Amino acid sequence: MEDTSDRGIKAFIRTVAQRGGRAERLTTSRRNPVQVWSMDGKSSCIVRVRSKVTGDWKARRQDESLESDDTGSSYWVFVDLANEEPRFYMVSSEEMATDIRGEVDLWVQDSPLRTRTGHHAIAVDRVAHGSERWDLLGLSSTLDTTLDVGPEQTWVRTPRVKVPRKSAKAAVEEEVVDNRVRVVADCEGYRLSGRYDPETQRLEITAGPMEGRRFDNPSVAASAVATHISGDVEERDGWQFWQLDTPDRAPLGSFQ
Repeated sequence: MEDTSDRGIKAFIRTVAQRGGRAERLTTSRRNPVQVWSMDGKSSCIVRVRSKVTGDWKARRQDESLESDDTGSSYWVFVDLANEEPRFYMVSSEEMATDIRGEVDLWVQDSPLRTRTGHHAIAVDRVAHGSERWDLLGLSSTLDTTLDVGPEQTWVRTPRVKVPRKSAKAAVEEEVVDNRVRVVADCEGYRLSGRYDPETQRLEITAGPMEGRRFDNPSVAASAVATHISGDVEERDGWQFWQLDTPDRAPLGSFQ
């Protein structure tokens, strides 16, 4: 299953093309940078894309400083995927840093022992003034929904490769049955899928952040994923973090 971050970035890149520009996802940072070219193609800027389906967008308290932004972004783009048609909010990186710094100041004042690190939620009312401000990116205010946006413009993780067809008999002989337990988890707006081996307790992430990574046990996997997403050191109980991929979504710890 495609995670929220990927969905938001694809929706943004597609909409940029429908507004006369061009966008390309960058792989230089974990903070979801996208380079955007204006309609005339003569200017470009880098934006940080944050996406959500429900609740608030997720950031870090360290984002109060522009020095912590390794993307060199000019804007943040907040993508709300709650409705059939996504909504977009554009706010300058400088304004976001100032806003987050002010909120963190108030949060620390409540308890001086708090540290200026960790997760930071951003509610829609803090970015509402940036709703559909495509002009900030040099793009058209009019959406051309008739434009045929090809897959090359919406960022494809891996291309499809044609393989020779095999006979049904050969397919049966080569079929490998994976008896590992299917598990899922939701972390800071990301959906992850994995396979857990009850015999070895090893867990492999099969979809989402850190896809393809294998870990010695569910807790190591959960802590690694949470740390990767937040940028801070996280410790998670994997037996509660991971859930069985069944309708009742019971914790993995309930599996016998």
